[in-house]
Amino acid sequence: MISSINTALSGMQTWQLRQDISANDIANINTPGYSQKIPVQTTNSMGNPQISAISSEPNESNETSNTDLATEMVEQKMSVTGYGADAKIIKVQDDMTKSLLNIIG
Repeated sequence: MISSINTALSGMQTWQLRQDISANDIANINTPGYSQKIPVQTTNSMGNPQISAISSEPNESNETSNTDLATEMVEQKMSVTGYGADAKIIKVQDDMTKSLLNIIG
């Protein structure tokens, strides 16, 4: 029971970090020479999602950013959807615990 909540919380933290990285890329879209950041998502020893590294796309131009706005919009949407799904897992787990306690009590 606790592991599903831990996994969901870990997922929410991972989605939040992905959202932060994407927001930073969008904020720097007009910064000359800025390199788009790419989160590398893995799982830890417990099987929970995490960002293990943040890589960059090499930017050969000193005049423009290499941030792809379409990619960042997809990343933003995925982050919102993933975060909501993990929040729903916590809600369902809470409802199941309440039901179990009502049956016992």
